[in-house]
Parts: sequence; C-alpha cells; structure tokens
Amino acid sequence: MFELTKLITNVILPPFNILILLVLAFLLFLFRYKKLAFLTALFSMAILYVCSIPYTAQKLSDSLVKEDNLSINDYRQAQAIVVLGGGLRDSKELYCNITVPGLVLERMRYAAYLHKETELPILISGASPNGNSEAKVMGQEFFTFFGVQPKWLEERSTNTKENALYTKEMLEREGITRIILVTNQWHMQRAKMLFEKQGFTVYPASVGNGITPSTYALNYMHFIPQAGALNANMQLLKEWIGFWKEKL
Repeated sequence: MFELTKLITNVILPPFNILILLVLAFLLFLFRYKKLAFLTALFSMAILYVCSIPYTAQKLSDSLVKEDNLSINDYRQAQAIVVLGGGLRDSKELYCNITVPGLVLERMRYAAYLHKETELPILISGASPNGNSEAKVMGQEFFTFFGVQPKWLEERSTNTKENALYTKEMLEREGITRIILVTNQWHMQRAKMLFEKQGFTVYPASVGNGITPSTYALNYMHFIPQAGALNANMQLLKEWIGFWKEKL
C-alpha cells in the first residue's frame, strides 16, 4: 500500500505528468490534431515552468504555515513531547552506518531544547518501509549528541496517520493527552490534524523559517527555473495532496 500510494503521487505530479502530456501531444500530432497537440505541449511547458521557480516554492510554503505563537510557559502545559521521524540515510561517519538526515536532525535539535526547558519526556515515532527503526536510530542520536534519553520509542508507523494512531496506543496507557508535537512547518498542519483526530490536545512546535516576511522583496531570481525549486515544489505539493486526502 505504501509503494502504491507513492507511485500514484509521483504519477500525478511533475515531472511524470509532464512526460505524460508530452507523449499525449506527440500522439495528437501523429493523428493530425496539430492545434490540440501544440496546446497540450504548451500546457506541459507551463506546468514545468511554474513548478521550477522559487516564487512558487515560497508561496506554497507560506500557504502551509501557521505560526505557532506559543511560549515556553504554554509548552509546559503539555505532558510529553512527540517527535516525528522523517527518514534515514546510509552513513560513512565513524559513529554509525545508518543515521538521520538533516531534516530530522533539525526536529531533534528543537525537541532537545524543549525537553531541557520543560523537562517533559520524549516519545519518538517512526519506522522505515525497509524495516529499519527510525525511532531507535533517533533515540541513539538523541543521547549521543544531545545528552537526552527518550522515554518511548514507537517503531511501527510508516506514515503520519500511523504516527498518530500508534502514539495514542502508547500514551493513553500513561494517561497522556496533551502533547508538544515537533515536525517541520510544512508538515505541521496535516500532522496536527491527525493527532487531534486521535484525541490529543496538540501544542505545535514547528521547525522552519515561518511565513516569508512581507518586507522581503522579490527579484528576478524568484522567476528563474532552478532544480532546487523543482524539488521543493514537489515536496510541498505532495504535502498539500496528503493534507486534503486526510481532511476529506
């Protein structure tokens, strides 16, 4: 199911959908629908351009962000800190042969800070489709690099919906219903919604830049296609698809 969902998502997003449109344009041209073929090819190029510029990435990112606007005193009302996993990578560093990527390390850093300020216990949630335990690797690195020992490891979930479900199973035995949820800002809306559906009161702790300040001026580079912007836009579009899928 995980692989099927991933395949469908990739098919409906660039660059795969652009390739489909170009093949369709070619077939239309062969069958002498030249005007329709031209419009289809033009449409595919328009999609590629819009999805390749930093301006689109900025707007998509801002549309997913809701400022937390919480203080340390607000976070102290919670009963536990829940940190969501976000993948693993192979490692040639001496300390381990598998480790967390930078995205997850940012979540861990913020969680370690909140733990020291609130003294709340930490739960790590996440498994990997290939059988590795994200929670276990993150737990080891929490202790090694931050001197923090997580209290719970939830090692079964492979998506955000399962993060919320299996976290509830673990924490309801402890009578915990109020949590600080740590994840990236573009992921927070969907994650918060899913955890609230499981009955949690969620204090969001978002990792990221926040909404782009209105004082930041646009320049021509915002409209120049870039590989990095294409990658960012795909991630953000996937998140919007996931959000509306769960909301509906």
